[in-house]
Amino acid sequence: MKKLFISIFVISITNLLGYADTTLSEAYDAISSLSGMSEKSVSKVSLSSDVAITNLKSATVNSSVSDVEKYRDNIIYTLENLPVRNMVIGANNMRNIATVYSSPSGNGNYNVLIVTGNTQSGQFSVSYGQTSKKGVDSIRNTQLTMDGFEIVLVPEEDSNLNNYVTMK
Repeated sequence: MKKLFISIFVISITNLLGYADTTLSEAYDAISSLSGMSEKSVSKVSLSSDVAITNLKSATVNSSVSDVEKYRDNIIYTLENLPVRNMVIGANNMRNIATVYSSPSGNGNYNVLIVTGNTQSGQFSVSYGQTSKKGVDSIRNTQLTMDGFEIVLVPEEDSNLNNYVTMK
């Protein structure tokens, strides 16, 4: 009887742990800590004339051909542990990936995670920062283009800002 009770308890705890979601901050930390990633901080990146992502941290790597699978697999594993409900926009054409996640952080602010990768060039990046609801809406309403081996996200069609994610 005691073993049955312990077994039920262990199964219950295991099921509850399955509902634990990876946070965007944890995902950033997991990807940016991969061997070879180089991190830098930027005070802000404009999405449009009145919207920006602030406190932005970015980590990038230009991997060798032999390491491409390691980065790709670790990034995909991390993204699979993020709640789908937090995905704002994303694209994957089997060679490139560009995806943006957001989650509320309180006081009308949102955490944002941007992940890009290119298995042909070996370039991978992850960025984490904060924006407003208007910033999340701006990202959600971006122009997304996937053509052949290229993915382009442009914040606004009439924006004179540079593309903030372009991969070829």
